[in-house]
Amino acid sequence: MARIDPEFKSEIKKYGAKDFTACFNCGNCTAICSLTEKQVNFPRIFIRQGILGQKEEILKSKEIWLCYACGDCSESCPRQAGPGGYMAALRRYAIAGYEPTGLTKLIFKNNPLFILVTIFLSIILGFFLFTLKPDHVVSRWLFDLLPYAVIHTMGLVIFSLTGISITWGVVKMSMRLSEISTVTAEKRSGTWDAIQKVILELATMNRYKTCDQEEDSYWKEKSATVQPWFVHWSIMWGFLGLLLATVLDFILKDPSTSIWWPSRVLGTISGLFLIYGTSFAIRYRMKKVTKAYSETRLADWIFLWFLWIAGITGFWLEVSVAFGANYLFNHVIFLVHTIISMELVLLFSFSKFAHAVYRPLALFFYFRESTGKN
Repeated sequence: MARIDPEFKSEIKKYGAKDFTACFNCGNCTAICSLTEKQVNFPRIFIRQGILGQKEEILKSKEIWLCYACGDCSESCPRQAGPGGYMAALRRYAIAGYEPTGLTKLIFKNNPLFILVTIFLSIILGFFLFTLKPDHVVSRWLFDLLPYAVIHTMGLVIFSLTGISITWGVVKMSMRLSEISTVTAEKRSGTWDAIQKVILELATMNRYKTCDQEEDSYWKEKSATVQPWFVHWSIMWGFLGLLLATVLDFILKDPSTSIWWPSRVLGTISGLFLIYGTSFAIRYRMKKVTKAYSETRLADWIFLWFLWIAGITGFWLEVSVAFGANYLFNHVIFLVHTIISMELVLLFSFSKFAHAVYRPLALFFYFRESTGKN
């Protein structure tokens, strides 16, 4: 029997939900959503569960991750209950619920604390970077204040905490999603078939493309390259490409080698996609072009600006290498780029960034139970 928690309404509002209790269950939000199906029904059902405080049912659902936050439901809501923003708040709540340390709960619900955490991490990471070059003049000065071993160990502990946290979250989410199945085992798609469909969705954003296609949609007549699905695609693959290029650089060669090295070419192309996507995402939020972009929380702003700065500084360094520019300013840019890139990785499981793992996992369970449908 589902447990009911009347205080949950107040709790979920701390994660960014507005007056979702204004909903009178008309079902318009579900009817207009192009991603709902008979067995995948949202967002109305979640508003009902939120009002009743059925927290476990929310955390066990894959449907909250199948929403791409296009905002059509909020645009059409006759009660201005903000179902789109409410779904985004549920995803933040789920990320915090899967993460074991409790830090994510504090970050999502407390903006000043989130700022302090990012500043603290920046300082620690800056110190950690100097431990990689112990003979540097700044490193020698730093180690007079704080021993090398202490700084280096702190950096390793923080990186390990992130890895453990996201692994814990994936296992916990998988166990919860496995508890609720809409089809029998005999009717499920095969595991490999579901994985292929997830990869195809990530590569093409086919489900996301179906959003915002109503005749009166702001995006209906817009070029595909400026639509939200392509902006999202650019950010996702831009970051993943940069991450892969960085790993290849670290494994295969000295990063100072020619810019025509394959990993550097990959990094340059990926960086351009990242800059492109984040620039449009920031612009849309600044101009508030639709309801979905009009309400952006501080954590989302910081996440986007971090990505944009990581892309810009990375591209600057590529140009500097190409022209052999070895100035002090470029070393500062390198420090900023590295700190922000490392911080993005460290905050992976504690921020909105975690949806890069949780959404594909939810898609896997969705496709596995889709009995052969895409």
